[in-house]
Amino acid sequence: MKKNLVGMSLLAAVMVAPTLQAQTLGERIEIGAFGQFTKLDKELNMDNVFGVGGRLGMSVYKWLGVEGDIQIGKTKATRDPFESITYRPLRGLATLTIPMTSSKKTSLILGSGYALQVFDGRSTPNEYEDSFTGLVGLKFCGSGKWGLRLDGLADYNPSPNEQALDGTSVQMGVRAGVSYALRGACAKTEQFDWALKLDPASATVNRGSDRQFALSAADLKARPIELRTIQSLACTSSDASVATVDNTGKVTAVKAGTATITCKGIVKKIERMASSTVTVPPPSWTLSLDPRSGSEQVGRTLSFTSKAVDADNVDLGAVTWSSSNASIASVNNGTVTCNAPGTATITVSKTAYGSSKTESASVECKARPAARVAFDTTLFSFDRAVVLKAGNDTLKVIVEAMKRNPSLRISIEGHTDWYGSEAYNNKLAKSRAEAVHKQLLNVAGADANSIKDRIVWSSFGEQCILVRSGDSEQEPPPANRPRVSAANRQAQAANRRVEIWQLLDGQGAPTSCRSDNERAGRTSFGDLNK
Repeated sequence: MKKNLVGMSLLAAVMVAPTLQAQTLGERIEIGAFGQFTKLDKELNMDNVFGVGGRLGMSVYKWLGVEGDIQIGKTKATRDPFESITYRPLRGLATLTIPMTSSKKTSLILGSGYALQVFDGRSTPNEYEDSFTGLVGLKFCGSGKWGLRLDGLADYNPSPNEQALDGTSVQMGVRAGVSYALRGACAKTEQFDWALKLDPASATVNRGSDRQFALSAADLKARPIELRTIQSLACTSSDASVATVDNTGKVTAVKAGTATITCKGIVKKIERMASSTVTVPPPSWTLSLDPRSGSEQVGRTLSFTSKAVDADNVDLGAVTWSSSNASIASVNNGTVTCNAPGTATITVSKTAYGSSKTESASVECKARPAARVAFDTTLFSFDRAVVLKAGNDTLKVIVEAMKRNPSLRISIEGHTDWYGSEAYNNKLAKSRAEAVHKQLLNVAGADANSIKDRIVWSSFGEQCILVRSGDSEQEPPPANRPRVSAANRQAQAANRRVEIWQLLDGQGAPTSCRSDNERAGRTSFGDLNK
């Protein structure tokens, strides 16, 4: 009886210890039911047994596990007293599960352990027998928790207790049944997963160019997956205005910027994706400015042109104009206006494709030469101080210039030729200057008050001779001046004049004849109106 208790305790230890360990290391807990045929040792004098049983198994580490089962069946003694006996063996085994296919759904199971043979109803005292047990089986698993078990067993009893046989006894059995995984799956199969890869992870593609990205797929063991087997395989761009992509991973750069290329697909209902970053660099571009320098008189304009184009000769649009000193030279969309004498720098700038460029040109604004007009014999009658109609037209031009420019001041200066007496010529020159002054105000009309304070006048008689031709070449002419011939009168016309001069800043009425330098470069009052 002690041996029986020892056997039962040993079975409990085999069952419980792995159970405790499996709570932290086990990956599968399984139950099962089976039917079994057992061929008993003939020395036991009992009929063979058909029975049913249940199984509890648990994985311990990888393919190692433990399982225990109990079986119950009826048999009958073949010798007197021919009693009916309930055969109820209880087993505990350590198992090794060896996969026989790559899917691990078919496995060979090898096991060994302890069996407690229970012959309930046996008339002899040896109701319990301790045995070594061994198992060879096949396990067939589906895709989930259910499986099928086919096992062959052998129980070896090395020292029968109080029974009528010498030595040992051996029981042989075969069983078939089903199993169900309470935890985990029937077979310890690797869960399928896969990855999609887009190579390279980032790339620079010039605008207008194509680049084929490498699209590939593989499972967890790096086994390739053919792209044609991937369902719903598609590639998209986060910004199609920057870069487009087809479903093979071919990228086309459209414009400067950055876009993310993403490819997605489904294998065995598992969707995976891969992404790459595409950078399209801006094209090179230039900013031109023409001309690079210029000069003009104050009040006049110069034209500059500027254009920003990229390497594909695409016009990048409007540029920005600026002047270093607008009081000297102002600029509006390439038209430079000289406002005052001096030098200024005209700058054009443009920002494109994330970068900025500037170009500059130097502009010199020159002071406009003072205006001058001379009233000669075409504007005066000979030896008279009366302004003719042509002279009035000239005076209108001067009035318009003074109206346009409120700071414009003028000097009216009377002159004669050297024929006649000096006293007479002084008087005539003065009369002519006064006549022009008076007529100028008459022409101004209602604007006379606004211009009269900006007019000075003076006369020089015959002091400022311009043309030295005539009947006498003596200088100064003799006191008894010869009679003036018609030819000589025509030659001296330039001396019989009234000159009107623009007075520059700080200038007043002249006190002597105008020098050749002063006369050089003088412009007309009509130019002041342009």
